[in-house]
Amino acid sequence: MTAAALDGVDDVEWASLNHAYGSAADVPRTLRHAVGEDEDLADEAVEHLFGTIYHQGTLYSATPWAVPFVARLAADPGTVRRTGLVHLLGAIAETRDASPEVLADVRAALARETPRLLPLLDDPDVELRHVATYLLGNLPPTAEAVAAVRARRARERSPRVVAGLLAAAGRLAPAESAEWLAEELGSPRPVAVHAGALWAVADAGLPWSDAATSAVIDCWVAGEPLRNWVWSADPFADIVAGVDTASLAALCRSLTAQGPADSAQRAVDAVYERCTRSRSVREELAPLLAAAVDHPEPWVRVAAATAVRDVPPAAPLAADSLAAHLAGPLPSGPNTPEARLFGLGLEVLVTLGDPRWRQPFTAALAAGGVAPDVLGVLVDADVPCDAVLLSAVRRRLAALPARWEPSSSHDALLGRMRWHNELNHLTRLVRRWGADAADAVPELVAFVPHDQWWAVRALAAMGRAASAAVPALTAVRDDPAVSWRQRLDCAEALAAITGDLDHVTARAAAATGAADASVLAARTLLRLGLPLDDLLPALREIATTDTGDAPAAVRLRLDAAELLRQAGDDVAAPLRAAADALDRARHVADAAGLAGLIGPPAAALVPRLRELLADRHDTHAAALAIRRVTGEAEPLLDAVRQRLTWVGAGAWLAESLRELGPDAAPLLPELHVLAHRDAAMPGGGIHGRQVRQDDEDRLRLLAVLAGPGQAVTSTASPGRT
Repeated sequence: MTAAALDGVDDVEWASLNHAYGSAADVPRTLRHAVGEDEDLADEAVEHLFGTIYHQGTLYSATPWAVPFVARLAADPGTVRRTGLVHLLGAIAETRDASPEVLADVRAALARETPRLLPLLDDPDVELRHVATYLLGNLPPTAEAVAAVRARRARERSPRVVAGLLAAAGRLAPAESAEWLAEELGSPRPVAVHAGALWAVADAGLPWSDAATSAVIDCWVAGEPLRNWVWSADPFADIVAGVDTASLAALCRSLTAQGPADSAQRAVDAVYERCTRSRSVREELAPLLAAAVDHPEPWVRVAAATAVRDVPPAAPLAADSLAAHLAGPLPSGPNTPEARLFGLGLEVLVTLGDPRWRQPFTAALAAGGVAPDVLGVLVDADVPCDAVLLSAVRRRLAALPARWEPSSSHDALLGRMRWHNELNHLTRLVRRWGADAADAVPELVAFVPHDQWWAVRALAAMGRAASAAVPALTAVRDDPAVSWRQRLDCAEALAAITGDLDHVTARAAAATGAADASVLAARTLLRLGLPLDDLLPALREIATTDTGDAPAAVRLRLDAAELLRQAGDDVAAPLRAAADALDRARHVADAAGLAGLIGPPAAALVPRLRELLADRHDTHAAALAIRRVTGEAEPLLDAVRQRLTWVGAGAWLAESLRELGPDAAPLLPELHVLAHRDAAMPGGGIHGRQVRQDDEDRLRLLAVLAGPGQAVTSTASPGRT
């Protein structure tokens, strides 16, 4: 590095600028470390730049000021680790996540540096040239940049770099590059070049052809043609995301039949991804997913079964294949593809109500080979209790230890997690069965002293049928060494079994000596419809005592305040707790919610609630509170629109629309579009459950729209009823 590269870096008022972690005063030192001789320090510095002036795709006021210095360092042949700096500039150039002012300043800074950066395409280091295509393709488009990319193509011999040049051309000048990309695609070229041309066509939104579909098959039928490509971590997914459904189906058929395992799995994943985004294609693509369950490669079968579990039209088509897999030997080891497929097969058949899951399930449960998720599906599907299932569950409960000895080894930690999750689901299943599972009382009693699961609540759900558990529950209820949560849970279970509420009231009265115990006791009493008279003084003290800004202490104050509100106590203590939490910026969404439930007496908190409207994490809670306190509709209307694009429709939406009443009318056309359009609901979900989440959100939204007072004011999209 020449010394001139950082000339003037100390003249910038970095302390007045911000990056992801506050003041940018450390930027000059970080730049120097990034190109210094200490390898470890330099690596940390480059990573720090990625995490500060470009943090997870977001830019800050310091970013445009740093760009010229990073560009000079990257362009200087004497700089070490130039490739990382070029990559950083490319990431900065590509992102659009920043305020308009910062984006404009960044684009202007990059434009000024373009002449300095264009020669990077001719660097002797092939990896630097590869990363330079990503940078130059995302710079503000200029004729000079396009000409430099074309000129380098004539000299470049690395297929991966050529692929990057084509991507850059498509990004800089899509219309002008269309003919060039078609020529590259139609001529004999290495598969990486063809793959780069395909990606550029898809990225630029240029017309797609049958020849392009055939080219995708040719490129990926031999494996991944663009490994470690700077432009995309998954070029195949990017390419097929925009192709029509018929082309996608053709790709999937060819690659699952002819391609290697990784290409077949990518094809299955692409089909599933399309199903998560579009409702109308699910029926059409379901046979492809079902057929892939019989693929010879285990992990392809797992990918297909994961999709089948989530896409309802595919499940019946794959039922026979999955039942055949279940009929084989029990899989060994929880993380093998065979074990994954076994669990997925059980889930699908249980959900379908297909009885072929029962024998494999009971055999696997006895061997400890049932994934906890499968047990959760039994609960969600409301599978009734019968003698065979109950016997299998009892045997498994008896085989599991009531305690897990602590250990720091990785395998032991994984084992503890699996043990905990299995017990959680088994006891939840028994709780769902209630008195029908009363024969399991002896097995549940063993877990009562250590219960972190649903064992005590399962006994409570059995009522008088669990009378044999009374001694064990009483012992824990009266044990001062046991946590108050467990003692109160046991008291509540005793009340459910004996019908005597004194079990709860007596234990609650004894809980007033500890703040957290008082809150737990009050919550238990309210749940049973009992008065809080004896606990009110303790709750008032908790809600009004300033214990600092520790999150746990603020949480406890808010809990006590909310219990006071529910009990109909004076609002002074809840108001104070909510105000302090807002002032300390701790649990602000909960504090806003409490203020809203207090209603008009919380008017003094409205200015602080308005400040929260600028934070997307707290906007909805603040807007709902403002509505409840002042009656204003506009903040809540805006918050609903914003939150819909982020988390989708949930119970929160029904609550908001109920609160708005007739004032929700401006939202109804938008909500009808969401409910009836082909695209899935916004918000998504976890992989493997996105389609079901979309179906649930859509049904929930339709129910809201059909609710009282909504349909009459609705103005659905044309042609919809």
